[in-house]
Amino acid sequence: MNRNCNDCTKCCEGWTKGNVRGHDYYRGKPCHFVKINIGCSIYKDRPKKQCQDYNCEWLVNKELPEWMKPNYTHVVINQIEENNFIYLKCIEAGKKMSVNVLNWLFLYYINNNINLLYQIDGGWHWLGSKDFVNYIKERVKQF
Repeated sequence: MNRNCNDCTKCCEGWTKGNVRGHDYYRGKPCHFVKINIGCSIYKDRPKKQCQDYNCEWLVNKELPEWMKPNYTHVVINQIEENNFIYLKCIEAGKKMSVNVLNWLFLYYINNNINLLYQIDGGWHWLGSKDFVNYIKERVKQF
């Protein structure tokens, strides 16, 4: 599998949080260096931690079909490891999550027994183990 971002810039368009060279980006504010639907204006010199080391789940998980690329679905999926939990965090990126994406995520959750945090129309929802659900109920206030 050899996937690449090409013209997908969803992770930099202001749907995720970060800081690149002193410029914050967050929901509603794109990265200072992104050229939406084109790419990064500092790609060759982009920071290692925030940019080079970042891979959305679509890039690294061959189980996600081609049609789940973030610029097709308008959903950025990240695998998160924190507080002894592993979960998929699915962030709406410019449009409400479609029924097709949500159905695929539910089937993936059922078949792989993975914790899932997903956004629908700006609100957060979750599925997973009892411990994960208790943890995320407190944590979701910070998103």
